[in-house]
Amino acid sequence: MSKQPKKPRKTRAQAKLDTRDALVETGIQLFAKHGLDGPSLDAICEHAGFTRGAFYVHFRDRDDFLVAVMDRVGTQFLDRLLGPLEGGLPELVQRFIEASHTGEYPLMPAGGIRPYQLFDACARSSLVRERYLSFIKISITRVADLVRDGQTRGLVQAELDPQKTATILLAAVLGAQAMADLGSVLPLEELALELMGMMRPR
Repeated sequence: MSKQPKKPRKTRAQAKLDTRDALVETGIQLFAKHGLDGPSLDAICEHAGFTRGAFYVHFRDRDDFLVAVMDRVGTQFLDRLLGPLEGGLPELVQRFIEASHTGEYPLMPAGGIRPYQLFDACARSSLVRERYLSFIKISITRVADLVRDGQTRGLVQAELDPQKTATILLAAVLGAQAMADLGSVLPLEELALELMGMMRPR
């Protein structure tokens, strides 16, 4: 009977990265299920199978942990929503509508992270606020590029300022998220088409 080759042992650095990754993934799951203020650090550590001591090896405090979760979720979402777009701004609008239908954005799953919880976290922590603002800045820059592309293709009014237009579009998205959370029923497809119509050359 031949012996199975031994699996190479993880290096200490790899084990450390795996622990951090497991904690962040657990945070994503529990925040999505119970909201931003729901799960305690003890619950997060227990669910991930680690001690509080292991948690503090990787994160200074809950805010530092929250920023790590935001980095993972925010980066993945922006890459999906604002990734390569052959169809330009109209394709972005379609992606946004599809994301809203799945409950991913701006409509979060029932019991998940609410906009007011995120804003409250931003009010409490300069670290969280700075990271959230950096995502907003990245989003505006990427949408502004799409506006410029639309202008080049003749799909967007040439006289519109791309940066200001992108800022207005993002403000509309954040406003839609807050309104939906308050229970307002929004006809997103109609509103998106109206917004796109306002931007088309006359």
